[in-house]
Amino acid sequence: MKKTLLIIIAMLATLAIQAQKIRKGDKFFDGQTLYTCQEVRMGKIAYFTGNDYSELTLEKDNSKPGMYKLIPSRQAEEPPFGAKFGWKVQYIRQDGMNFLAVKNKQNNIVWILFLTPDNIENCLAQQRNLWSMGSTMAYSCLLTRHFLGYFPKDALRIMRNTILARHGYRFKSPDLQEYFAEKKWYKPRMDNNSIRLSIIEQTNIEIIKAEEEMPDSQRKYQGEDFDYSILED
Repeated sequence: MKKTLLIIIAMLATLAIQAQKIRKGDKFFDGQTLYTCQEVRMGKIAYFTGNDYSELTLEKDNSKPGMYKLIPSRQAEEPPFGAKFGWKVQYIRQDGMNFLAVKNKQNNIVWILFLTPDNIENCLAQQRNLWSMGSTMAYSCLLTRHFLGYFPKDALRIMRNTILARHGYRFKSPDLQEYFAEKKWYKPRMDNNSIRLSIIEQTNIEIIKAEEEMPDSQRKYQGEDFDYSILED
């Protein structure tokens, strides 16, 4: 019985590792660029090219299943999307989500690329459709930095805290208390520690926070009029 159990555990572990491998032909979209894996060298170095001629190279990191790190590419002098060589990239496959999470030296997720079977035109169309989802976008689908770049920072703060408010998070900031108190669906909990977030929610909170911390001069949003009604529900 014990032997059978050990075999089953070993099989499940193997499947988990295999499920997190990048394969030739895999396509990942970051909200603007579609990266296609052109080859996997020696079973551990995944080389991608983007539809905009950018390059991305990831080397398998044996510290944990699905973990990679950014390394120099053939022609690119620096990695795309403001990343740094040596940053970790985790291939996450959980709750139906399949995406690459780029982490900075502080181990915070600052960029994502999600697995897709689509071409660049369909990916961009799906990205535009997010605007019609209203506040549900914050907790029902993965958001990219390119998309979030068009939001003013006060709107990003509302989006990030809406995720927590949906779980009854009890806020300390008076303005957030007042804002969410007006929502019929908001039911504050007694204990914030009892809240459990989905992988989408966890990732979006980190991604939104990363965009909030981006210097204003480097952001897409430059003071244009913004329709705050899309944050309402």
